Amino acid sequence: MTRTLHHGDITSLRADALVYSTNVQLMLSGGVGASLLQKYGPDFQRDLYREIDARGRKLAEVGEVLITTAPDSTLILHTVATDPLYHSDERVVAEILRQALEICSERDEIDSVLISALGCGYGDLSFAKFLELLSVASLRQESLITEMTLAVDDADFYSQLVVASEFCPVKWNQNANKDLQDNLHRSRSGGA
Repeated sequence: MTRTLHHGDITSLRADALVYSTNVQLMLSGGVGASLLQKYGPDFQRDLYREIDARGRKLAEVGEVLITTAPDSTLILHTVATDPLYHSDERVVAEILRQALEICSERDEIDSVLISALGCGYGDLSFAKFLELLSVASLRQESLITEMTLAVDDADFYSQLVVASEFCPVKWNQNANKDLQDNLHRSRSGGA
């Protein structure tokens, strides 16, 4: 499996599946959810509401994974990694990652997976802890998923992931614009 840290908008990338975190209300109002809503339109939100309605509820549960298919056939895994007060439990995030990657690996058409930093942006899980959890979870599906990209749009968050990747049990490639890569290199080497 090739693992890549990507600095940029996750919705501008192409993969067979995309995993991100939303809220218990399933409102695509911020972060990756808002970007997905902008990209796919209001029917995308309605599809997500229909998915939870089919379960006989109006709210999702923390730790839940809901599946829809985007208009471009990307499998979307909507996960709930934070509680209503935006607390993230690392055990819940680890279980979400296990479930999401297992779902992807069970589908023959899924070779590549995009993932956002679940429970980190709006939640209180550190990027280093998330990367550790994702690295461990990805080892279980290494032979079934060929490409995994962890994308973050914020340069500071990306920098935290790059530093954390140096301590991971698996290799993470880096994909950022040249200026950001140069700044990261200078800061790690002690240059000005």
